[in-house]
Amino acid sequence: MTTPWNKRRARNRLKRQGLDPASVRAWLGLHERAWFAHRFLKDPKGRPWTARDYQAASLESHALRKVHCDGRDVGKTSEIEIVAAWAAVVRPDTELLIATQCENHLFPLMHRLVRRFQSAPELAPDLVELKRSPSWFLRFSNGFLLWGRIAGPHGMNFQGLHVDWQIVDEAQEMTEPAWAELYQALNGGGRRWVYGVPNGLRNSFYRMTRMPEVEQYNWPSSFNPEFSPHKDAELALLYGGRDSPGYIHRVLGQHGSPAHAVFNLDDYLDCVDDGLDAADIRLEEGDALDLPGPVPPGAYYLGCDLGYARDPSEFVVFRSAPPHLVNVLRVHLRGVNYARQQALIEAIDRAYRLRRIGIDCGNSGRAVAHNLMAIGPDWCEKVRAFEFGAAIDLDPLPDGRPQRRQTKQFMTELIERAMADRAIVFPRLPDRESQYASHTYSIGTAGQIVYEKGNDHLIDADRCAVLAHYLDVREPAAAFLGVRVEPF
Repeated sequence: MTTPWNKRRARNRLKRQGLDPASVRAWLGLHERAWFAHRFLKDPKGRPWTARDYQAASLESHALRKVHCDGRDVGKTSEIEIVAAWAAVVRPDTELLIATQCENHLFPLMHRLVRRFQSAPELAPDLVELKRSPSWFLRFSNGFLLWGRIAGPHGMNFQGLHVDWQIVDEAQEMTEPAWAELYQALNGGGRRWVYGVPNGLRNSFYRMTRMPEVEQYNWPSSFNPEFSPHKDAELALLYGGRDSPGYIHRVLGQHGSPAHAVFNLDDYLDCVDDGLDAADIRLEEGDALDLPGPVPPGAYYLGCDLGYARDPSEFVVFRSAPPHLVNVLRVHLRGVNYARQQALIEAIDRAYRLRRIGIDCGNSGRAVAHNLMAIGPDWCEKVRAFEFGAAIDLDPLPDGRPQRRQTKQFMTELIERAMADRAIVFPRLPDRESQYASHTYSIGTAGQIVYEKGNDHLIDADRCAVLAHYLDVREPAAAFLGVRVEPF
């Protein structure tokens, strides 16, 4: 049983051991994390780090179990940094694990931590070993060990660890198998502190926020001193209103109505091939497109989700290698105008001799699709513009009745089926893993599936590519049906 922290008891014990008043004050100050951060760490502007009023109670907590259910941009990452740096100094011969589900969440956090240790003159000499691969590992001269690991398939990366303290970031995305392995990796009497932004899923993170024995915190985004009415209005517009799931989750830090995961993350991870040599290209306005070459012969399919001012654009190319569909190229565009995006699609077509091009024709996508089809008859055959909110006519049912499906739901099911059958192959791409892990849906008042708005641009590009491939290879007898897209 771990004895709870008590400042008065610690002071009396230090006095009995013969420490003078100045030494007692220094020792007690070192054990106060806010004082430690102010003394040894800097904020982004280079000033001594100072806790905000709402951060103090959590920062100084000594709870064995603690959970944060917060909005975005409230200082969760700063608290994790401070606690890890503090533990490296005052908890010798112990081990701390920082865990996330996805590399996209772990890498920036661990990178910030390493910068903290290397830039603070009082901390840098104590860091005696640093490894970044195959996982993060930091060893200090006092015997303190710091691990940084993603869960991996079925939580396998937590196997074999036995630590005294666990810090879980972006906990809402952890899978149930990952939680099971994580629970086994904590020593008796150890601490588990969990930080997450709710996404509507009734998973282990949700259940933890309902446990009375766990110390609870809820920091909405409005706690941040820099949060303004303008920012609030911008977020309300982004998420579709203040009563939308996205706003309730990411701004208020509340669970809201129940939601469901769109994809099985373990199925996704089983479709990831670490040895797949796929190009990942990122462009901004004015950057030249340098495609890999030569391109092997084959049937290639392009999926496009177009954005410009606020959202990025995503282009993905898949190669048909029956029974597999293999992702061989991803092009991420930010701030690139639509005329340039059309030119890039034409360049990709010249390189890959595309069979079909699927384009999300919401907003600007329709104009780009029409411009491409205006080039000539070949482009009319090649381009498929998909209205996600409309219906699509498919092959008739066995009894002859017509089959009409909601477009976005059907293309999502194609991806789900392909992943379950291990018929789609993805490269290791942290951006995609993060999006597939966090994508959720809810059930509307009329019983329809409603996909949550948010960071799903790569998924939408995948949807377009997979549906374009499906329409190209389905039975010839049904090909005459074409695709008829109509509003509900």
